Amino acid sequence: MIAQKINATHALKNQRMALTLQQQTSILQLMLAMFKTAPGASNLMSLGSLLQGGQSLASLAQSLTESSLFFDRQYAAYLKPDEFAVKFVHDLVGDRVSISDKSLVVDYLTHRMIAGATQGELIAELMSTLSPIPASNLNWGKAASHHNTRNATKVVTHLLGSTFTPANIAVVVDYLLAQMAAGKTFGEMIVWAIDTVIGVDHDNVVWGKAAVLFNNRIEVSKYYSVDKAGTAIDRVAMRQILAKVTVDTETVTAAKMTIDHLLCNDSGFSNDAVDDFQLDKILVIKKNNVLPIPQGTAKRIELMV
Repeated sequence: MIAQKINATHALKNQRMALTLQQQTSILQLMLAMFKTAPGASNLMSLGSLLQGGQSLASLAQSLTESSLFFDRQYAAYLKPDEFAVKFVHDLVGDRVSISDKSLVVDYLTHRMIAGATQGELIAELMSTLSPIPASNLNWGKAASHHNTRNATKVVTHLLGSTFTPANIAVVVDYLLAQMAAGKTFGEMIVWAIDTVIGVDHDNVVWGKAAVLFNNRIEVSKYYSVDKAGTAIDRVAMRQILAKVTVDTETVTAAKMTIDHLLCNDSGFSNDAVDDFQLDKILVIKKNNVLPIPQGTAKRIELMV
């Protein structure tokens, strides 16, 4: 298994040259902002092919925000449809909607799953439905506002790290939310946030350290995903490596040494390293998340709006 993963990196080194430097960099930046990790060579190529095919970076970001991977919750495959629906709806909206509204959606998701929808498809469908609901909506506005705030805070924190105080992070989050309320998509605002960080001078009093931090982590991500064409280090391990990278350039060198060590030693690999972070499969789920509604079930989640 490990030998196969290592051998696969050689083929990926040849494939990655088909991407432009800008496409490579954009994907590295997007993965760090959204998932606080490196894409690895396989994800780099699969996402890069979408950019080559004409999809915009903002559109790609939007699709990923509506995925089960970005929601970052795992549900056991053995859960019955109604058990999954109850757990997922509670995780997503908590007590921010009425019991009757929650029951409506639980009923809808349960019947959809009985009809053949997967957990991933239902997570993507409900997240994409909830996010655009305005905060003023009497039934679902509070839940939508909480959902969008949580997602925006996640991305901004990934971008700025400890270089901003929680209060200043909240200011940036509020700006993102205001723009989304005015009609921008979350994907567009993720790209805006990335462009803002990378576009400032490193000696900027407010944003400078954030720019240096992000740049250093991108350098490490590139080292693993492009220079080493790595695929074998699991997502959690890469997050731990990148979390130790600071504005100090010595931490970049240390992170690269850690990557080299893991790539040369079987102990650093997980058999699920690739399987738990296959973004091409996640995006296929997102595309296929609309199935026929069984007769007699709740009307599509348009009832939420």
